[in-house]
Amino acid sequence: MRSGRRWRIGELAAATGLTVRTLHHYEHIGLLAPAARTEGRQRLYDEHDVQRIFRIRTLRDLGLPLEEVGRMLEDDGASLGDILRSHLDRVDAELQRLGQLRTLLDHACAQADRIIEPDDALAAIEAMSRVVRHIEARGTDDEAPGDVESRWRALGNELRACMEAGDAPSTPRVRAVARVAQARLLEFANGDRATLDALALLRQVDPPKDLAGWDPELFRYLDQALACLHESENESC
Repeated sequence: MRSGRRWRIGELAAATGLTVRTLHHYEHIGLLAPAARTEGRQRLYDEHDVQRIFRIRTLRDLGLPLEEVGRMLEDDGASLGDILRSHLDRVDAELQRLGQLRTLLDHACAQADRIIEPDDALAAIEAMSRVVRHIEARGTDDEAPGDVESRWRALGNELRACMEAGDAPSTPRVRAVARVAQARLLEFANGDRATLDALALLRQVDPPKDLAGWDPELFRYLDQALACLHESENESC
């Protein structure tokens, strides 16, 4: 039995602001068990239980359901900081996923009233569905969504400078930028050919008007540069 101060259930309820009924419920679902009982079977709680209630209250104040709180407290040796950092990692991952989906939704809203051929519309829907499924299935990136957008914006600015300077897509300068873009597309797709094909189709059939500074004209220039890069790696463009 753990030594130290003991609280009866009414005393603990008064000290923590919880009701006796809530403490009974926590015990019933396995979230908080009393450290001991008196000879009359009255519950006794110790300092360890008080610390556990503090963790429970902190996580509940974050809006977590009791079931999730229980899972997070399964490692009884983990500190509250470790638990909160683990939750923060999951929140960051979800924000990243939602940020990517928001970008797609923002693009869809911008394109909603544009008229395209039925076959192109069906192909775009299928491609968009493929990309969304990939985003939902893929793991967490090391970079924050804002950092990813900044990288693509900087790359777009570099490619646009080439385009506005009149550089042909086949020039070494343009191919070098295209090579970086190709690597980032491969990274996003995790090398999945179907996802890469879906992205290529969306660039051709339903390109965004402003995605991190990229517009349809810049996407067309990129595709021309990627085609030249592919040919140069096999023969010459």
